[in-house]
Amino acid sequence: MKTFILLIMPFIIFASGEAMSVYDSLYFSNANKQLFKLNNHQKTRMHKLHKIDEKEAKFIIKELTQEENINLKLTTRGKYLIYKASTEQYTLIINALDGTLIEKEPK
Repeated sequence: MKTFILLIMPFIIFASGEAMSVYDSLYFSNANKQLFKLNNHQKTRMHKLHKIDEKEAKFIIKELTQEENINLKLTTRGKYLIYKASTEQYTLIINALDGTLIEKEPK
């Protein structure tokens, strides 16, 4: 059983994609506690950090769901910079740093 856990551990670790640096994740966690103060600074910092732009994210979502009508929002979740996407049938979360699918749920 121990060997099974040790063999499967790398797959679990690398499945979620690239994370933000510790400095960036601390910046966003501290900024979330100061309501409305750093909102514009937060948005500009997120747009500087993401490597997958909105067009690429929409293309990835279109390949996964075959749907045209897509609403995107760039935000953070823990140490990840993500796109929250909503289509007619699905809610998706995509890593904005490397484009991996983190979560796909039907509505």
